[in-house]
Amino acid sequence: MNELSAAWMLHSRPYKERSVIAEFLVKDHGRIAMVIRGVRQAKSRSWAVQPFTRLYVSWRGRSELKTLSSFETATAIHLKGKSLYCGFYLNELLMRSVLPGQHIEGLYDLYSVVLEQLTSDAPVQPLLRVFELELLEMTGYAPSFTSDAASGAEIQSGLLYEFKTGVGFLPVLTLREKDRSRYFSGELLLSLAERRFDNARHFPGYKRLTRLALTPLLGEKPLKSRELFRIREKSVS
Repeated sequence: MNELSAAWMLHSRPYKERSVIAEFLVKDHGRIAMVIRGVRQAKSRSWAVQPFTRLYVSWRGRSELKTLSSFETATAIHLKGKSLYCGFYLNELLMRSVLPGQHIEGLYDLYSVVLEQLTSDAPVQPLLRVFELELLEMTGYAPSFTSDAASGAEIQSGLLYEFKTGVGFLPVLTLREKDRSRYFSGELLLSLAERRFDNARHFPGYKRLTRLALTPLLGEKPLKSRELFRIREKSVS
């Protein structure tokens, strides 16, 4: 691959004595792992293996693990505080949900927009929920937020619905205490369908729902970034 392609650095790890294996989200190509040779001994190039750095890269190789041929820097996003942990969360979502070599149309642009917005004063909860919902849509794991999975009837704001993984939302006819974590109001579902986050009392429900919906995509293994965020929140409270 001789032509330079725009890419975001997601993650890197040491490889042999002087190199690293870097994971990139590459525009029009998807997630690609590349060996960057000699970068650990060249301090002037260390910025190239930092998360949230956008580069233009080319690579070579026929196996799943490529070798970086050349690169040019474009920009680096500087996140701090809560936004930094949110950025780590986005990167871990991509590492867990996107297969090596898998290209998902629109994902590069979505990531770019949300990452840029994390540098602003915008509330992070809506940003993360939009990213999660769009990721679910793009990967085919999103349920319908406008019709129930039993009859296809329109979701009613005044009714209660149960989320069934792989099925969707079913009207709750009998309340069961053990299933309450899967219950959501029709009002909440319709606001998600419209990507409308103007009611702060729904924020806990939004997070609970996206976590349930993401489980088939991410697996059961806990996300490290969530644990880091919990530790940070305890330390500042």
